This record gives sequence, C-alpha cells and structure tokens, in this order.
Amino acid sequence: GELRRAGTVTGWDLVAQGSWNFHQVTQATHRRARELFRQARQIDPELPEASIWLARVDAGLVAYGWSDHPSEDRHEGMQAALEAVQMDERSPYAHYALAIISVYSESFDLANRAGEKAVEVSPSFALGHLVCGMARLFSGDAEGAVTPLELGLKLNRYDPQNFIWYNVLALAYFFRRDLEEAMQRALMSLSIRPTWRSSMETVIACCAALGRGDVARHWNEQIQVLEKA
Repeated sequence: GELRRAGTVTGWDLVAQGSWNFHQVTQATHRRARELFRQARQIDPELPEASIWLARVDAGLVAYGWSDHPSEDRHEGMQAALEAVQMDERSPYAHYALAIISVYSESFDLANRAGEKAVEVSPSFALGHLVCGMARLFSGDAEGAVTPLELGLKLNRYDPQNFIWYNVLALAYFFRRDLEEAMQRALMSLSIRPTWRSSMETVIACCAALGRGDVARHWNEQIQVLEKA
C-alpha cells in the first residue's frame, strides 16, 4: 500500500531486482529473489511476471536443496504458476514456470504438457525444450530426453544455470548407456560450476561404469574437500 501510493516502487521494479538475484544462483540470492517476487505479487496481483518468477524461484529452492519447507514451497509455486498461465496463456514463460514447478512436485504428466505448450507457443524458446527434456527423463524416458535437452542448450548457450541442464543431459546419456557422452556433459556442467556436487556424482558414476577408478577417486576427493569447506 505505502509503496504504491508513494509511487516509488512498481511490481516491475521488484521483478527486475528479483530476477537479477535469481540469476546469481546462491541460496541467499534465491531467498532474496523470492521475497521480492512475493512483494511484487502483493503490489501488482495482475502482473503475470511476478507469479511466473515466484514459481521459478520456488522450484529452484526445492531443486537445489535450499528449501526449509519443500511441500509449502511447491504449493506456493504451483499456485503462482497456475495463476500466471490463467493471466497470460500466450506467455511461454508462464507454461515453463508451470512445467518446472510440476517437475519438482513429481507431477510429470502436467510437466510434460506444460513444457510442450511452452514450445508450441514459442518454438525457439530454449527453456521450453530444456524442461521438456527434464520432464521426459524424470518420467523414465531417457531416450526421448536427449534431443530436447541438446536443442535447449544449443539455443541457450550462455545461461548461468546451464550447469543444471548439462547434468540433466549427462544423466539422460548415462541411462541410455552412452557413457562417454554422459561424462563429457557432466564435465561441461562442472566447467560452469566447479563445486556442483550432483555433477561430480554423475562423473563418478560414469567413471565406475567405464572402469576408470583413478578418475573416480579424484572426484571423490573433490567431494570430500567440498564437505570440509
């Protein structure tokens, strides 16, 4: 109320600040971003972007293991995404938001449908292809996951969150038994974020399957270093 009357801060301003924080990809900045998106929704309930970003950040907090209350965060994110889709059904980001929160709510049918809708609305929308691949992988279709993930990464080469997508792609190759490809993608993930434990675990799994005990030991040591830090 006060902010709106004073005319100083708009919902858009808060979304812009929040999205900057979101792209830093740390626990503290994700939490800060969520506060800003929640405020934006309060100030401007008609702004679809506030709801889109709130769903995305809730999914991120759950995905990265940074949530204190995963079930509450999933619920908030799902409500926000459904509202966003109702407000702007031509927005590929709204369908993406619904898809990503659905993946982390284990609603894979909804995730698949929302991901496909995002791509239908905007065929060159990288995140739409990426979330389609993720939804397919998590619902047990590693074979069908590779193509949309590769395409999404090609369209979205410089996204700071690509360390996540490269690891998802690595897992898709791993479950397809393309172990060399899996290893290469997991290492791409680590070239973006050298401390990302999930990708180290993927590399170790690949090494074990390929019989490269020495390389696996190196990455196990890296994980131990991380845990002591």
